[in-house]
Amino acid sequence: MAGVALDDGRTLAYEEHGDPDGVPVVLLHGAPGSRRFVPDDATTCSRRVRLVTFDRPGYGGSTRREGRELLDTPPDVAALADALGLDDFVLFGVSAGGAHALACAATPALASRLRRVGVASGPGPLDEVPGAWDAMPPHMRPTAEMARHDPRRSIRAVVRYMQGWVDDPPSYLGDGGPAPDRAVLADPSVRPMLLDDVHEAFRQGALGLADDLVASWRPWGFTTAAVVPGVLLWHGAHDLRAEAGLRYLAAALPGARLTVWADQGHYGVLPEWGSVLDALLD
Repeated sequence: MAGVALDDGRTLAYEEHGDPDGVPVVLLHGAPGSRRFVPDDATTCSRRVRLVTFDRPGYGGSTRREGRELLDTPPDVAALADALGLDDFVLFGVSAGGAHALACAATPALASRLRRVGVASGPGPLDEVPGAWDAMPPHMRPTAEMARHDPRRSIRAVVRYMQGWVDDPPSYLGDGGPAPDRAVLADPSVRPMLLDDVHEAFRQGALGLADDLVASWRPWGFTTAAVVPGVLLWHGAHDLRAEAGLRYLAAALPGARLTVWADQGHYGVLPEWGSVLDALLD
C-alpha cells in the first residue's frame, strides 16, 4: 500500500496492478469496498493496462473526510493522478463507485483528462430514477430520508446497523443472491480477493460505507447533462439492485451506451473484466 498526502492533511491510500507501462485505468470501488477490489491481474496485464485502485476516505488506509459529498471525489482523483504523473487516464466505477465516477466526469477540470468513463452495476440519482425511493428496502428508506435533513444522525444509524458485519467481515459477502453472483462468490480464483477487499473496507469500521451511502442518498450536486458524453455502462440482467438506475442513466447521460450481460449479476464485472477493458480501451 502506498499513500498520497493531500493538501488538507489527509492521506489517500492506493495500489497499482498490471502493466506499469500500460494505459492507466483508475478504478473506483463499491460500497463497502477498498483498493483491494482488483479484477483478474492476468487479464489486466494482457490488455497492457496500468490499473490504479484507491480507498475512498474512511476505507482501508485513507483518512476519513467527514460530511463528504460526491463532488468531493474529483479533487482526490485529480491529486492521485497528479502524484502518479497521469496526464490523462480511463476512469471506471463499480457499483456505488459509479456515482463517484460520474461526479468526476461532470467536473470540467478533471473531465478534460478522462480518455473514457465507464460504470458497471452503478446507481442512479434517487430523485431522478422513477420509483427509486419506493423501491428501497423498508429498513433503509427512513435512514436515507434522514440523510437529507440530519446526515450525521443518518451516518450513526448506518454504523450501528453494520456493526455485526464490521465484527465479522466475511459474513458480509454471504453466499446468497442470484445464481451468477453465487458462482462468483464461490469461485476460488475470486473469493480470496473479495475477502481481502471486505476486510480492508471495514478496517476503520463502517464510517466509510456510511459516508458513501449518505452522499449517494443526498442530491448529487450535478446533473446528468453535465457529464461528458459517451459514458459506457454495464448491467447484469440478474442484478435487480442496479437495473432501474442503469437504465435511467443509459437514457439520461449524453451519448451513453449500455451493455447488458445476459448471464451475470451484480458481480458481473469480475467474469467480464476482459470485455470491459476491451471496450474502455477501444
